[in-house]
Amino acid sequence: MMSSLINYKGIDVKKELYPIIKHIEDVDKYREELGRLSSSWDIFALLGQLGDINIDIGKTKENFLNLTSILLNHLSEQTIKKVTQEMNFKAQVAIDVVIRNLFERTADIGFLATDDDIRYFIENYVSEYNEDSTKLKQKIQKRFKEYVAKYSVYFDIVLVNTKGKILTRLDESLKIEKIDLNFVNEILNSSDEYVETFKHHDFIPQYENSLVYSYKVTKTNDPDSEKLGVLCLCFKFQNEMKGIFSNIIDTKNKEAITILNKDGVVISSSDTEHIALNSKLEVVLNDDYKIVSFAGRDYIAKTCKTNGYQGFKGLDWYGHIMIPIEYAFLSNELNSKEVNIEIINAMMGNEQHFSKDLQEVFTKSKTIQDNLNRVIWNGNISQSKLNSSNREFSKSLLNEIGVTGVKANSSLNNLTQTIISSILKDSEFLSSLAIDIMDRNLYERANDCRWWALTSYFREALDDMDSLSYKKEKLTSILKYINDLYTVYTNLLIFDKDGKIVAVSNKKQEYLIGKVLTNEWVEKTLNLKNTSKYCVSKFEKTNLYENNATYIYCSAIRSLKDENQINGGIAVVFDSSPQFSAMLDETLPKDSNNKRIDGVYAFFTNKDKTIISTSNSKYEVGATLDIDDKFFNLSNAQQHSEIIEFNGKYYAVGSRCSNGYREYKSLNDDYKYDVLCIVFIFIGFTDSKNRLRYKTKDNFISTSTKHMSKNSIDLATFHLGEKFLAVQAKNVVSSIGIDKLEKSIDMDKKNHFKGMVLYKEKLISVLDIRDFINEDIGDEELENIILLEYDKNNTQHCIGILVSSLENITVVEKDLIQHIQNHFLGAGTLVESLVDIKENNESRVAMILDIKKIDDNLNQKVS
Repeated sequence: MMSSLINYKGIDVKKELYPIIKHIEDVDKYREELGRLSSSWDIFALLGQLGDINIDIGKTKENFLNLTSILLNHLSEQTIKKVTQEMNFKAQVAIDVVIRNLFERTADIGFLATDDDIRYFIENYVSEYNEDSTKLKQKIQKRFKEYVAKYSVYFDIVLVNTKGKILTRLDESLKIEKIDLNFVNEILNSSDEYVETFKHHDFIPQYENSLVYSYKVTKTNDPDSEKLGVLCLCFKFQNEMKGIFSNIIDTKNKEAITILNKDGVVISSSDTEHIALNSKLEVVLNDDYKIVSFAGRDYIAKTCKTNGYQGFKGLDWYGHIMIPIEYAFLSNELNSKEVNIEIINAMMGNEQHFSKDLQEVFTKSKTIQDNLNRVIWNGNISQSKLNSSNREFSKSLLNEIGVTGVKANSSLNNLTQTIISSILKDSEFLSSLAIDIMDRNLYERANDCRWWALTSYFREALDDMDSLSYKKEKLTSILKYINDLYTVYTNLLIFDKDGKIVAVSNKKQEYLIGKVLTNEWVEKTLNLKNTSKYCVSKFEKTNLYENNATYIYCSAIRSLKDENQINGGIAVVFDSSPQFSAMLDETLPKDSNNKRIDGVYAFFTNKDKTIISTSNSKYEVGATLDIDDKFFNLSNAQQHSEIIEFNGKYYAVGSRCSNGYREYKSLNDDYKYDVLCIVFIFIGFTDSKNRLRYKTKDNFISTSTKHMSKNSIDLATFHLGEKFLAVQAKNVVSSIGIDKLEKSIDMDKKNHFKGMVLYKEKLISVLDIRDFINEDIGDEELENIILLEYDKNNTQHCIGILVSSLENITVVEKDLIQHIQNHFLGAGTLVESLVDIKENNESRVAMILDIKKIDDNLNQKVS
């Protein structure tokens, strides 16, 4: 029983829901609809007294109102839970994706600061008036341009000496000669491998705040080496955040996603006109959500700390999301899709989507539906036996009550469809997010191989092949230094123009040195047109990755003397297994204990359905994901979702095709290789056993619109499994629920006698006729008992039969009934005739049962 209830516009709601419930569009819409229906029940109660329909409308109204109150409370809680979970996920993704990106930046500055060309420039630069210095500056400027052409996430590179004097920079339009010496000294004296600063930097005056990665340049890699200066990489922070926000924001609900600093100040916003930079926001870390006020408006808000990436957590920033409360709970009904009833039943057996409390609501609703259906059926039976002037009016009134019952159930049906649509939307969002993370990551791999191929020492070494053996140690040292910074690779290899490996970064794979590579990608690498080009292997097994499948990114090493001459190449072996697995793991939703939610898993595949990576341990890399082609035949950035049956289960499946990132896989990129992310969300089992079965009724019992005549009779119709049966309405006493059946303790389950019911102080035998009409259905489909009577030896004799569902009471002409004599059961017939019932533009043949023969052949055997 719900406690602490408050009446909200005629509906009792939980106290904690009261401030929010008026903003939940579906709830308020259903409440208004059900309020109108409440008035309808009152009208029916008055009209019922005129029509003698013998239905307690007041009880029906009370049942629906109680159900409505429970339903709307549950619907409110589920809606709030859904919205706030999605908010939490988006805030978490916003901060984690940017932190993953910034982790790459820490490696960039660590490596670039050890660049020999930069060291040489600082040591030999005299002044801008020195001719040799001018040439050196032009050369280093070219190198900076090459770097930013590869790593386009940077907008400037600034190099200063130990006194803070700017020696050179990429953006020479800024005429600034010196920078803050305190800033320089902080970096020179730091023992960290990088210095990350987000603030106003005097050497980038055009930005109020900017994100810069800095590191000291030393004469050698020795920790005690002489300090030469400071190198600063200026990151396109707002540009990067724009791309991240665009992939997760939903403009429909006017949500704003921001990045906050440790003081709660906005440093980036998905909509600066909505939530401006430097705004101070309330941090909501310890609550699932909180209603906050900002600029005279109420929002629902949530803040998340980063989970970090490989131990890197950045500058204590937060992901934060705010949605105006009046837009936070918009209806999704317009986007909902009609779903098969079997899928809905399967979903309702899955507590991840359908809690026990919600299942209980639907169970109660089904009971109310069945009772109302039975009451209307019995009312129509009663009217068929009357010959009063109110008969037609009463029948019409009963039909209208049924129509109103359907409307009262619409909220339940809409709820199931909305939940299904929401799950499909989740599968689309997750697949889009994962493929975006993959594209961003592999963009970095294309950058790395191209930049490292420009390492002067590599170029110089391959220019003099005769002395190459003496340079092996230095080559290995540089490769190892790089690999220690960029841990996403298992090995870095340099090969000459014959494909022979001359150096590796991984000491355990030194046996590869001297071996000749014959792979297709080697030849392609040695024929790349310029320094902007790179080559990628197919995703295939290779002995360079312990005979597992991976990508190998390559670029040509060009001569220092002649850039048109290619002397070899560099190949970087991507550690695909843990890296792709981590990408999928980061994407998939977690519970409150940060454990991945069961039944949700994802795949990276190519368009040939080959699995590249998966979070499901039952599938292997290289295997085929055997689902419909429509999930794979997608254009770049296109997505598709639907519910499928797969391995005996229903899943919501969302697929998204890669679209590249920045220059990677863009129109101007020669590399084209589409990858897809396909996300599966478990709905339920296809097997109908051991789960809740439920169907909101499309219609309740109705009575025939045809008028009775002396040549017509009323037939009461019903279903027993798939069989459409009928008896004359005059022989029907009543229908009652199967819960009224009293079973015998020692009864043989195969016996057609199933027990007794007490009806008006009279015990009546109940029979099971399934076997005698060749209908094989389970006990769970038997929901009603029809009590039948007939004249036997001038006395009324009564029996009950078990049936599935009650259907309409219909008027048929007697001459349309066809009597038959070829369905034998023992000494008599079970079905005495057939009739084609045509109503509502539908024609169905009903088998009319002979009640006396059922009693004679079945009930008499019991006695």
